[in-house]
Amino acid sequence: MWPAAFLAGRLGNAVTKVGDVIYDRAKLQRLLLTPRALHRRNLPPEPTRHDQLQDHPMGQLFEQAEEDHLKSHHEMKSWIEVQRSSIPKKQQILDCMWVYLYKFDKHGRFLKCKARLVVRGDQQAAHLRESTYAATLAGRSFRALIAIAARFDLELIQYDAVNAFVNAKLDEEVYMKMPPGYRRTGTILKLDRALYGLRKSPLLWQRELTSTLKKIGFKPVPHEPCCLTCGGILVFFYVDDIVFAFRKQDGATAERLTAQLRSKYNLTGGGELQWFLGIEVLRDRKKRLIWLSQSSYIDKISRLAEDQQRSDTPMGPGELFPYEGKASLHEISTYQKKVGSLLYAAVITRPDIAFATSRLARFNANPSPEHQKAADRALCYLLRTRSYALQFGGGDDFEVASDASFADNSLDRKSSQAYAMKLFGGLIGWRANKQDTVTTSTTEAELLALSQAAKESIYISRLLEELTIQLDNS
Repeated sequence: MWPAAFLAGRLGNAVTKVGDVIYDRAKLQRLLLTPRALHRRNLPPEPTRHDQLQDHPMGQLFEQAEEDHLKSHHEMKSWIEVQRSSIPKKQQILDCMWVYLYKFDKHGRFLKCKARLVVRGDQQAAHLRESTYAATLAGRSFRALIAIAARFDLELIQYDAVNAFVNAKLDEEVYMKMPPGYRRTGTILKLDRALYGLRKSPLLWQRELTSTLKKIGFKPVPHEPCCLTCGGILVFFYVDDIVFAFRKQDGATAERLTAQLRSKYNLTGGGELQWFLGIEVLRDRKKRLIWLSQSSYIDKISRLAEDQQRSDTPMGPGELFPYEGKASLHEISTYQKKVGSLLYAAVITRPDIAFATSRLARFNANPSPEHQKAADRALCYLLRTRSYALQFGGGDDFEVASDASFADNSLDRKSSQAYAMKLFGGLIGWRANKQDTVTTSTTEAELLALSQAAKESIYISRLLEELTIQLDNS
């Protein structure tokens, strides 16, 4: 809670329009005295530049967030100040920028303002032999781990590594301008730590975290670089989100390993897993069931729909064809936002829109009004069914199924195919797409679909073997 004096002066004698609602700044001041009364839909857009803070209703809160962020860099010794005249003239000096965002609780209520300093890594000169790839946890692996946790009633404890990238040291010389709003003439920064925005920062952080986990006793899983094991304890991570999975009887060992990790990194959290990458995790321990829901994400993306309609299915029965006209840049951008938003739901928790989204994605380059309407239909369908969740648990087997629709694409006579994989009663993998080749029979189309499913099932089988999970029927 912030005292009224903290916001006085800036919030008086002006108004702020939020969507269709107009707030005077004095009213916003009163609301900020009880910040949890503010919902995401009632807040003005975040500023995009430091020089906007002076006129922004939440400007002082973002300024305080900047100072807190710079203080954390000072504690981590992320850089040293040097005189510009002391470095070679050919040395590249990167720019930087502030990124501002609001933090909300799981119900969308306002918690705080956050500011992060980001280096303009897009200005870095690219090197042909430079390695910048950093693995992230695959969606199917995450769902497989959730299915395992449901089946064996594992504890799921989540941690967040604060300012994660800065824990990794740079392996090259990088110079950066001082942060906007804090610059001094003739002074620049020599970076010692991997700041957000640098091309190699994700890779350096992954190496750093993996190395630390190995030192405290974890062994990597060959088929999933973002998952490691130590006896009966699993740890998996997605950048700075870290989750420990273990049986209750291994709780003391897990606490010891966590304490060792805490001694090296600033970790927050330590409670049961409730949110992971915007996915809500719901659980019934007695029935050994877990649900993954994206209802909050769906509420957010449903606003992209321009044509609000009631739809009981994600797509209509008619086939979509290429647009003979020419879409404007705005129409293309709008359509790509819709399809991109649908894709994330389709690959994480909503297999029921996988086929529709696959079809919609074919027209990203030149969408027609009919394509826009079809994308809106899928968004409205998601909104109507936003309470749907992916269930895990209630089974003991690993099941794989595939199917194909022979020559259902009338333009090129290619077939559509799909597969689905269930582990311990929960759907962990699926895909719906058009086949790459033209088949000459239903049998050939079905065999191609079966081949795709077999490859994916082999991956999961090997992952289970590496996690020492024994299926009852194997």
